[in-house]
Amino acid sequence: MAELSRRTGVNASTFAKFKNDPENKAQLEPATITLIEEATGLKAFETAPPLRPRGLDDVESSRYDAEPLSNFDSTVKHMTEGRNYLDPWVLRSRGLEAAGYIPGDVMIVDLTAKPEQGDVVCAQVYDRNGQAETVFRIYEDPFLVTATLKVSLVKPLLVDNDRVVVRGVVVASFRERRAA
Repeated sequence: MAELSRRTGVNASTFAKFKNDPENKAQLEPATITLIEEATGLKAFETAPPLRPRGLDDVESSRYDAEPLSNFDSTVKHMTEGRNYLDPWVLRSRGLEAAGYIPGDVMIVDLTAKPEQGDVVCAQVYDRNGQAETVFRIYEDPFLVTATLKVSLVKPLLVDNDRVVVRGVVVASFRERRAA
């Protein structure tokens, strides 16, 4: 609420009162709604979900902290302890399966490493509303490409540091043992 207040110039208590109203009696003034639209790029009363950028899977990845895998907790903690520049993620996409990475793999991302040709990178792809989706792709300057046969993921992404931003390089990955 503080960020929305800063962007719109409307007192934060206005939003708090509206949000915390259990009986839904509080109302925002039309001028306030207009300010919110301008600050966020979202239209009032729009119910359709924002369009996902083409070439992305339903859920590409998730933060490791959001759903730690019990067998790897101590390994991930040991690898990242005292190293704020290492960020663990869980791959959810088939976008790198031909390169040997499969859904469920834990990816350790070095946020300080500069990508080189052929590196697997962690990137953020922003939609038109500014919402980011974290993806893993192969860096082929100036593009990010997949290594998959899944047709919906084959489209390359142009790294423009506006809509597509490389966040780091995958420096390690591991997966749980699976029965053959």
